[in-house]
Amino acid sequence: MSKNIVVVGAGFAGILATKKLAKRFKSNSDVTITLIDRHSYFTYLTQLHEVATERVQPDAIQYDLQHLFNHTKNVKLVTDTVSQIDKDNKTVIGENGTYPFDSLLISMGGEPNDFGTPGVKENSYTLWSMEDAIALRDHISDVIRRGAVERDPQKRQAMLTLVVCGSGFTGAETVGELIDYRKVLAKENRVDPNEIKVILVEAAPTIINMLDRTNAAHAESYFKKNNVEIRKNSQITKVNVDSVEIKEQDPISTQTLIWTAGVKTNHTADEFGIEAGRGGRLVTNTYLQAKGFEDKSIYVAGDNANATEEGAERAVPQTAQEAENEAVVTSQNITEDINGTSNYTAFTDKNMGFTVSFGARYGIAQVFGGKRIRGWIATCMKHASNYMYFAKIHSGYAMWKYTMDEFFRVANNRTVFGANTARNGNVLWSLPLRLFFGIALFMDGMSNMGGTAGWLSTVSPTIGTIELVLGILIFFGLASWCANFLVILGFLFFIHTWSAVWILFVAFALLNGSGRSFGLDFWFVPWLQRTWGRSRYGIPRSIYHD
Repeated sequence: MSKNIVVVGAGFAGILATKKLAKRFKSNSDVTITLIDRHSYFTYLTQLHEVATERVQPDAIQYDLQHLFNHTKNVKLVTDTVSQIDKDNKTVIGENGTYPFDSLLISMGGEPNDFGTPGVKENSYTLWSMEDAIALRDHISDVIRRGAVERDPQKRQAMLTLVVCGSGFTGAETVGELIDYRKVLAKENRVDPNEIKVILVEAAPTIINMLDRTNAAHAESYFKKNNVEIRKNSQITKVNVDSVEIKEQDPISTQTLIWTAGVKTNHTADEFGIEAGRGGRLVTNTYLQAKGFEDKSIYVAGDNANATEEGAERAVPQTAQEAENEAVVTSQNITEDINGTSNYTAFTDKNMGFTVSFGARYGIAQVFGGKRIRGWIATCMKHASNYMYFAKIHSGYAMWKYTMDEFFRVANNRTVFGANTARNGNVLWSLPLRLFFGIALFMDGMSNMGGTAGWLSTVSPTIGTIELVLGILIFFGLASWCANFLVILGFLFFIHTWSAVWILFVAFALLNGSGRSFGLDFWFVPWLQRTWGRSRYGIPRSIYHD
């Protein structure tokens, strides 16, 4: 008898849970997992601030679902907006179809919580979706451009003032990113970087309260060192078009308020008829089953879940790490339901610490039982934690994409390694070297085949033939990376003359994509990427349907 598992929401929890369920039922053709999301891609939400500040392009944090699941035959992808759940008939209702389930996982994510503050919806910018990030990016670029040429001092200062409300991880990382972005904006618009003010407003008496006070103090010191104004004990009471009003304080004149003060569960979940707790989070039992609907096999994970470890007074924070933990628990328990057993796994908080980055090259890590790590190494650890997630979902594609977009395809040298990786070298300048090296290899191969010793100080027709082929490939720029890599291997394993060591360094230098400049790789490499990509991952579409 066939059974259907439906996962609503392709976020951190939804993706990981779907991957684990697909693996558990890989050999069972009677079980189908349907993943539903309103987008055809997975957004790496913890990097939205990088898009908003033009550190990376929007597609850098979008991972197409087709790429992630193309070879997972028991997973169906559906692009739809879920509006309701018929719990009695065990059916998910979307705008474009209905989806029956035997087990259901709700992991739709969260949305900003404005706490009813007047003017937030109308006059501020949030950072909780790709649309938010793009809107904020466009606004900042525009308002700074206009502010740079504004002659009225008061209007100019308001335009050049960027205010962030809330010092949680999202707000703090946004401030850190603005520190770097401010230099870029100042250069582009020809203004003094100090004219662009960044203000962090926090209602609590301390900032970044998820860190211990020592680490939070270091973060505060870093902000102040970079001319960030910090206002604690400052409750925003109203947001206007050109100002922010603060309780018992003078208002701040600004046209940019970035609201990161809180998160609540997705408003659609309010219609599901499931008991909600603080911030609208759906109440669950110790097995992450929706309270009151345990017999319906309905589970909740991620920002939607009011996940609470047995005996704890408060639910765990809404972080990507906790979402991953909840995905593991729910996938195990859904498996029990589908198999008709009840050896459920109880939810336990497995918080391994935090890594938070403030821009491209400074971060703070609080890991391994409270061990504190700060600076460049902490930022590397933040990257490592992202790689760990991609490893958990078994996606080499995501790892490669992340590597290219975070370390190489980055404007203004804003990577953890600076210009060492971010600068896109012009391979045109390696053209003369490539042509020379190709001719040299070809001529040396001819010498070997003709009975004259070449660089190897020996005569070998076989090696001569290989040199001929590699020389032709390098000269014409066809598969030049592979050809030069084979030259390197050949030197390391077969050539033992010191006088020939120069070929090792030349071949290594030509690994930089040299064949794309006046070479056949200009057409061959894109064709190979396109052909292999379609074969491996299929063709991405804007809408998936069953």
